[in-house]
Amino acid sequence: HEVETATHRGWADKENGDLVDACVEAGFDVVLSIDQGQDFTKVVKGKAIAAVLLPGSQGSRLADVLPLVDKILEAIPIARRGSITRVKP
Repeated sequence: HEVETATHRGWADKENGDLVDACVEAGFDVVLSIDQGQDFTKVVKGKAIAAVLLPGSQGSRLADVLPLVDKILEAIPIARRGSITRVKP
C-alpha cells in the first residue's frame, strides 16, 4: 500500500468534502480519518472512495497510528466505496 498524508499533498487546509473529493480526483482507493463527526460520514456516502475510520481518541500522529497498523490492514480489503469501515482500538 502507498500512504500519503494530507499535509504532504498540500491538502492540510481541506476539510471533509473537499478532502474526500481531492482524494477521489487523485485516484486514491481509501482515505483514513479520525473524524468521528456525522459530516464526514455523509461526505463519504456515495463517493468513489472507501473510508477507514480510526478511533479519534488515538490521535493522528504517526506514533498514534502505528499501534493500529495491523487493524488498518485488516480493514482496507473489506472497506467498500461510499461507506465507512471503523477500526476499533
